[in-house]
Formats: sequence, C-alpha cells, structure tokens
Amino acid sequence: MKRILPILALMILFVGNTFAQNKQRSLEITTGHPGFLHAAEFPWTQAEIEMNWKGQTYTEGPQPGINIGYTYQWTKRWEINTMLNLHLTFMDIHQQPLRPGVEDNGKYGPDTQGRYDWQADPTTTTQVKLYGGLSAAFRYKWIVRDSFSLYSALGAGFSIGLPIPFPYIAPIGIKFGKGKVFGLAEVTLSPANTFVMAGIGIRL
Repeated sequence: MKRILPILALMILFVGNTFAQNKQRSLEITTGHPGFLHAAEFPWTQAEIEMNWKGQTYTEGPQPGINIGYTYQWTKRWEINTMLNLHLTFMDIHQQPLRPGVEDNGKYGPDTQGRYDWQADPTTTTQVKLYGGLSAAFRYKWIVRDSFSLYSALGAGFSIGLPIPFPYIAPIGIKFGKGKVFGLAEVTLSPANTFVMAGIGIRL
C-alpha cells in the first residue's frame, strides 16, 4: 500500500499536468457572407410588396459582417467557441413621386401603388442598419498536427432581434499556424455566416 500511494500521486500529477498543458484560450476575428438569421428575421419578399404600396423599390448593397469569438480548449481535441456576430446592411431606397393631383393620405395597401408615377425618376436614399447575434459551438479536432488542425463544430445561436435558437453546423474547419497568431477558416451554416467564414486568431 505504501508503494502504491506514491505511484498514484505521480500518476495524478502527470495527468493533471498534461490536462493543464492542453488548456488554451484564444480570441478570433472572422468574416464571411452574412448568416441565414438575417433572411429569417427580415422576410424581404413581404417587405418588397409593402414597399411597392408606398411607391418604393430597393437595391441591396454590400453586407459586410464581422464575428468576434472567444475559444477555450480544455483537452487536446475539444474546444468550445462563443461568438458575437455583427453585420451591416446597406440598402438604396428608391421613392417614386406621386402622380399629379394625387395626395398621400398615409394609408397604404394593395391598391395604393397606383398613386405613384413609376415612369418618373425616383429619389434615392441609402439606409444602413446594424444587426447582431450570439452563438456558441463545440469543436472536435479530428486531426491535430504541429502546424494545423482540422475540426468539426456543432452548436446553436440566435439573433438579438429574433430570440429563437438556430443550429450552428460546421462540417469542416481548419486552424493553422504555430505561433501566437494563427489563421482559421471553416465551411459553415450558422447564425453568423453561411458557406465560408475565415479570419485570424490570437492565442492568449
């Protein structure tokens, strides 16, 4: 028994040290095409119909997005990532003038788009909106090498304006770089982005 206790103590110290070495924290900044929550929260088909009632059409501009993530690695292969998702939308609103002799009474419906002269040149204003959301996902690294790792991720997220959970699915992602700064990219279907998300990270 006296011999077993020192051996158990050494084993606990070894496992504890190995576990501690695997712990790692990092900040990640990524960008990509805006996520599907934007489309889910704002049904553009209905919006376009209602805009036509007011003599308006629109042209969508760029939709840059940025995601700020915090990743905690507690084993060699497992990580959890939390992310703040932000993206801007730019939209040009084209307003047709009223037909001569027609007044706008402030009430709109399917029969009110006839008030407007659709052949005349519209006046255009640019509308800018900021949308945000939160997401969290577990990452499993199925290939780990010195200079890169491949992982898959599964989690959930929601838009601040639409507090209904949506899945975060990344069938494949890659992290590369051995130093304090590293790169990452993933194929993803998430509240943050759709298709490809890429950026850089900083190990803390």
